[in-house]
Amino acid sequence: MSFLGHLKKLIKTAIEELVRFVCPVEMATERYAREAITIAQTTIPRGGLVMAVIGSANRDANAFDHPDSLDITRKNNKHLAFGHGVHFCLGASLARLEGQIAISTLIQRMPNLRLSLPPDQLRWRGTFLLRGLEALPVSF
Repeated sequence: MSFLGHLKKLIKTAIEELVRFVCPVEMATERYAREAITIAQTTIPRGGLVMAVIGSANRDANAFDHPDSLDITRKNNKHLAFGHGVHFCLGASLARLEGQIAISTLIQRMPNLRLSLPPDQLRWRGTFLLRGLEALPVSF
């Protein structure tokens, strides 16, 4: 199978893994406990503020094998990058499609694209809500 054929086969799982691994929204909007609840020996009182850290949930070793590894072939990837239930992102399908088109097009047009520095030297924006890089230096 050609590289482009292989890419087309993997692009959907790659997008799912990328949003799991580098969740663009780190934390859900604030929530308040409807009743007192104890989770992992910690009691949250009724009315207590709850901040769900989606990025952390997407790295839960109880939910994912090797959660700190990027694996674009990952199967059964039930991440929370787009929320869940009544809080599921209405734009999730569009975001997935945009990611598939953008990354496929980028790789097709610039097959020699690569980072200009080691991944551990990338600098992430220091915000609590939205995750993103300060810059993405590449060469091609």
